[in-house]
Amino acid sequence: MTKLVMLLPILKFEELERRTAQECESIAREGVQVQVVSLEEGPASIECEYDVVAAEPGILRAVKDAEKSGADACMISCFGDPGIDAAREVAGIPIIGAAETSMHLASMLGQRFSIITVLPQVKPRMWNRARIYGLTCKIASIRDIQMPVLELDKNWKKIEQRLFEESKTAIERDGAQVITLGCTGMVGMAASLQRDLWEASYRVPVIDPVHAMIKYAEGLIDMKLSYSRITYPLPPAKKR
Repeated sequence: MTKLVMLLPILKFEELERRTAQECESIAREGVQVQVVSLEEGPASIECEYDVVAAEPGILRAVKDAEKSGADACMISCFGDPGIDAAREVAGIPIIGAAETSMHLASMLGQRFSIITVLPQVKPRMWNRARIYGLTCKIASIRDIQMPVLELDKNWKKIEQRLFEESKTAIERDGAQVITLGCTGMVGMAASLQRDLWEASYRVPVIDPVHAMIKYAEGLIDMKLSYSRITYPLPPAKKR
């Protein structure tokens, strides 16, 4: 049995945990178990750099716990990829980020892609991560639906409509050929968005970051690959 940990790098959010677990169960192949966990200490949501810093100590503890529990890979379920570089240094298993995985996948499915996220203030971090990943030239735009993470469960139809409108604008005005959701709190919304876009004659793929991480994790495990120790060396022993 292959064991994956889907880490929500926020304080316990029962509805999001439920939806994430449901999606993980539906997408993971037979013989793959996905455990969804949250932080014991950290922010309620991640929407700025201050939230990222508040989450990182808990992320590192959770990653170490995942490896000790026998997990084959750990996925950080936040499109800001908080703590990912440090987590790869302290862990010996693949540590997978939502933004990195989704952006690279999107870059292979079309020449230019757009990210549809929650709020304007999260965009600078996404652009910074895209620069690190070498993908800024592939991004048509980063758009938002003006909806905080903690409100994503309150009006599903309204969110679907906003996602459609921003995706349509990204395609028509910005030249996007692929759409990726820019918040893992939108888990489960990609399929309906892609269907609505196709029905409106916008035949573009829509990426769910949670789905992308699971499939990437399965592939790495199958190929017996993990991250380079030259890129992510073990932290030197010292007092901390």
